[in-house]
Amino acid sequence: MKYTCTIEHLPGSRPLEVPPRQPRHGAGCGTGHVPEMGDYGPRPVPASGLPLPVRDRIVLDAAPGEVPWHIALKFLGYLLYREWEPRVEEGVGWHYKPDLVSLDAAGNIRLWLDCGNIAARKTDRVAAKLGEDTPFRILRRTEKDARQLAATLAGKVRHPQRVRLIAFDAGFVDAIAAGLDSTNRIKALRGTDRLDLTFETRQDRLELHSRLHVLELKE
Repeated sequence: MKYTCTIEHLPGSRPLEVPPRQPRHGAGCGTGHVPEMGDYGPRPVPASGLPLPVRDRIVLDAAPGEVPWHIALKFLGYLLYREWEPRVEEGVGWHYKPDLVSLDAAGNIRLWLDCGNIAARKTDRVAAKLGEDTPFRILRRTEKDARQLAATLAGKVRHPQRVRLIAFDAGFVDAIAAGLDSTNRIKALRGTDRLDLTFETRQDRLELHSRLHVLELKE
């Protein structure tokens, strides 16, 4: 099944993390992100030179057997990092594949996102291969889930400072998963520590709110 999400970013929205001005990999790429004042504060300009629109449209294609909460997390990953222009389920030529990835103008990785369950071995190897300056973010359904994963990963990742876990209030992701339809219109107010969404589908209208819980990994 395909889920089409049209997202309107409300005035006052802010990115969870601002993209770098210059590509983090590859010398001489030349293009970067130039801040531009927009409808909701400074907005980076992608490599194309055109400002990102206030409205986004993303199509999520569910894989066979993929659980709804995983699709919801991919939607949230795109939403939180939309200034990075993330691509969903795109391979990068590695043994491991990200759920979402952002690439610079030269095709080098500048952001890696995984959603849900992830093994310590994968976390360690991806963090090591990405390098010091490339963010590696893991989205989890709840703060409890994130703390459990953080405890599992403690002492098993050689570069824990490169990894952060991002989670949501209990029930938030599950409500999105239950409400997702083939066509969805979303109004989003994003902050550095909070997310407010209005979901409209063919069948329903939902008002959803969550804090953003960001956890660092321990050595």
